[in-house]
Amino acid sequence: MADVQTPNTGAYATLWDSRPVKYSSVLFQVCGFILMMELAERLSYYGINQGLRNFMKAVLGWTGVSANSIKSTWTSLCYLTPLLGAYLADERWGRFKTIAIFGTLYFIGDVLITIASHPDVLGWKETNVTGVFDRDGANTKAAEGLFVFGLFACIGVGTGAIKCNVITLGADQFDPNDPKEAAQKVTFFSYFYWCINFGAAFSYGYLATLCVKGSASISKDYGYFATFLICACVMGLALLMLFIGHKRYVKFPPSSDAMSKLVRVLSSAASQSISARGACAGFVALIMSFVLNLIAVFLKDGSPERKGMTYFAGVMAVIGCVLWVLAGMNFKNMSKASVAEGGRIDNRSIEEIKMVVRVLPFAAFNVMWQCVYDQIDANFQVIAQQTDLRFGNERDSTQLSGAVLGIFDPVAIVILIPLLDAVIYPAYKKHFGKAASPFGKVTVGLTIATFTMFYVGGFEIIRRNSGPIMLPMSADNRTLDVIRDEGGKQPMNKLPWGWNIFHYILVALCECLINVTAYDVFYSEVPAYLKSTCQAINLFMVSMGSSVTSIFTLLFQSSIPDDLNEGSLENMFFTVGAVSLINLFLFVFVMRTMQFGMHSVEDSEVAHEDDLSKEALIDRSSNQMDARESFTKQRA
Repeated sequence: MADVQTPNTGAYATLWDSRPVKYSSVLFQVCGFILMMELAERLSYYGINQGLRNFMKAVLGWTGVSANSIKSTWTSLCYLTPLLGAYLADERWGRFKTIAIFGTLYFIGDVLITIASHPDVLGWKETNVTGVFDRDGANTKAAEGLFVFGLFACIGVGTGAIKCNVITLGADQFDPNDPKEAAQKVTFFSYFYWCINFGAAFSYGYLATLCVKGSASISKDYGYFATFLICACVMGLALLMLFIGHKRYVKFPPSSDAMSKLVRVLSSAASQSISARGACAGFVALIMSFVLNLIAVFLKDGSPERKGMTYFAGVMAVIGCVLWVLAGMNFKNMSKASVAEGGRIDNRSIEEIKMVVRVLPFAAFNVMWQCVYDQIDANFQVIAQQTDLRFGNERDSTQLSGAVLGIFDPVAIVILIPLLDAVIYPAYKKHFGKAASPFGKVTVGLTIATFTMFYVGGFEIIRRNSGPIMLPMSADNRTLDVIRDEGGKQPMNKLPWGWNIFHYILVALCECLINVTAYDVFYSEVPAYLKSTCQAINLFMVSMGSSVTSIFTLLFQSSIPDDLNEGSLENMFFTVGAVSLINLFLFVFVMRTMQFGMHSVEDSEVAHEDDLSKEALIDRSSNQMDARESFTKQRA
């Protein structure tokens, strides 16, 4: 077998020099098109995301358990396919072509779910009142087929494949040798993040209400159709902006085989290295967990087949994480496959891939945190919809859509990130004489995440015990009756909706502590040409977290009826909290044993074995902005 060699990343300066026009402001005259595309695409994504659960439950008639688990599985797919997007962009097509092809697939998916949500396709019968339909006895099979195909095969694959490429395409436009453009690049990341959050805020603010209530000119029965139609139109606009600006873009040709090399080295080293075997087997186990869960969510509710498949998926997820932890703890064992120790792989390649294997435990311990994070658009929304969403005390008082509460996550992040950077971290450094380490930040984040699950479990008990709101059916009929929320059609309880905000803020704080730090770690600890691949691995952990959420939801399906007042959803939260607590203790033990992440960026560089490893690292002091870029990639 031929030796695996380090790829040649090439020289890129000639591409910037070859621009036919020298733009005075690359930020606006070139990247303006990319920023507009991102704003439109994120509006489309979050517009679909916020309405998924209620559409599947209230319109398609699926159970709450199925709606929640399918929603989480779809999210998992969205964060799994960046691996595909990164591979094609870096090794086959380049970033622009990858975005164009998968963006078009994404747009087709938007169109399909829009068609699926039309009352005529859903089989509803129009009444004497224009825009109002009778849903009784409707055959939704055709709509369900269009919806599932469009959601999974088109949107799930499309959004994931472009996720890791749009921001990178934008960053590519700035010549690092031009001080003016280098400064504009920093501003670009801030604008990009603003576009993401504006799109999310608009979707959670307006579209979350439109899909449930309609508007002055759109009836409730057309609410989801109108919402998904808007999403399709803005995704079409996103593609239009991409193509309009294409002549202005610097387009890097595919020039790296980083992902292929990672696979080649690990598979080649597996015969001689236990660590390499563990890394490969762990990835296979995690993929199997995703596939098994994907099958389980479409099996019959409550069936033994679904339960058995879900248990199997859970076991494979645990095995995958354990194998990655063990592989990373024994990363030095990779050297057995090097030429220096009688192996067949060149020493430099082994040393570089060892650095990737070394971060796998850090990635594995983040899966449970990502499971907690995924609760925002799944079970947190379910709870919110059975609190008192009214503005007033009357039966017909205006209701807030439960999905709107998701807006508190991005809003809290926008506030918390500068608060941590400008106040909390400097205060910590002043008090302790050293900057907060990645290990410390993540440990605090995992602790808060664990607390959040126990807190939300207690919150659910309080919510359920507050009892349903009972009011007279009408002025003429004084019989007491429950008031149902307009999204999930379940009884609302007396606990006011505002009490939900706190757990959204807790999760947002964990994102700032864990996600930003994690992206810095994945960027800082590996060679330059492997950074994008490692960010894709990090997104893969987000995918696994959503998959684990689906697994927990299916395992506790007997405790999660459509009306949560008749169930015990807190049992799932307490279990997730207990597993998160075990995860926290193991994280602390393993990271301390490996001495991983113990030093801050400002204080020192992580010690590495030899000069060859050090040469592959970039200056850690320059990574804070790159961490912001990477964090933005996740929300992108």
